Amino acid sequence: MPSPSLASLSDYIDQLLEAICVVDANGHFLYLSSGCERIFGYQSSEMIGRSMIELVHPDDRERTLLAASEIMSGDEKIDFENRYIRKDGQIAHIQWSARWSEDHNVRVAVARDITKHKQLLEQLQHIAFYDPLTQLPNRALFEDRLQQSLARTRREQGMLALCFVDLDKFKEVNDRYGHAAGDLCLKKVAELLLYSVRETDTVARLGGDEFVIVMDAVAEQSAVMGTLQHLLTKLQQPFLFEQHQLQLSASIGIALFPLHGQDQASLLAAADRAMYKAKHAGGHQLSMATELSHSSGKNYG
Repeated sequence: MPSPSLASLSDYIDQLLEAICVVDANGHFLYLSSGCERIFGYQSSEMIGRSMIELVHPDDRERTLLAASEIMSGDEKIDFENRYIRKDGQIAHIQWSARWSEDHNVRVAVARDITKHKQLLEQLQHIAFYDPLTQLPNRALFEDRLQQSLARTRREQGMLALCFVDLDKFKEVNDRYGHAAGDLCLKKVAELLLYSVRETDTVARLGGDEFVIVMDAVAEQSAVMGTLQHLLTKLQQPFLFEQHQLQLSASIGIALFPLHGQDQASLLAAADRAMYKAKHAGGHQLSMATELSHSSGKNYG
């Protein structure tokens, strides 16, 4: 019984959720099932004869060409992932399984669109690591960023600043104007913090009215103090909530690595004590840690 051709099988192949692609030794499409139109947005007639790599996302082309070379050498690829640019300009995340057919001198691949899966994963990761109100990194992501910053600063023998920012009399705003006003204040503070520091710095919300800043590659202590003093000035500028004029202030404690702490816990302890010193002195001011801190095991925030 003669072997069926690709054309005779196409009616069956087109029923599959996945797409079937056949690519020649030069990397050009020879055959595509109708599933390719669902995934890539092109009709098969628009893709046949085109170079496969032209449709791959530029950042993924090098490793895609490497994978194609390995397949042509006899390796079978299972669940290889890369990104393609659809006809409408959108990015499609694709999972491939492919093998080389020595008899026909072609690469045969099955493609599955996993874009929705990737998007859902990104959403879950955002929920896990970002504060839903301010969209700032939460405690878990902050601790990871701080650990990375400390490791980098140790290698470079540089200086890092950890700053605790705690709003003054925030409870009074909530009690007097309601939680909607409090939420607006927190969003406003988040915007001001991000505006006041460099893109390479980390701004996070630990919870409640407590925020934290990690400043990498600090050249001088005076630069940190200048940035934070400017932030305090910005915080005091009044803004409207409904018909009410609100004004914010904050107490900020600063600890420097390696001057005030050698690890994450000791730096957190030093910055926390400095912040409370500023608050007990009347608030709306900066306080620099004054001594080398040792970890106390306290859970801050």
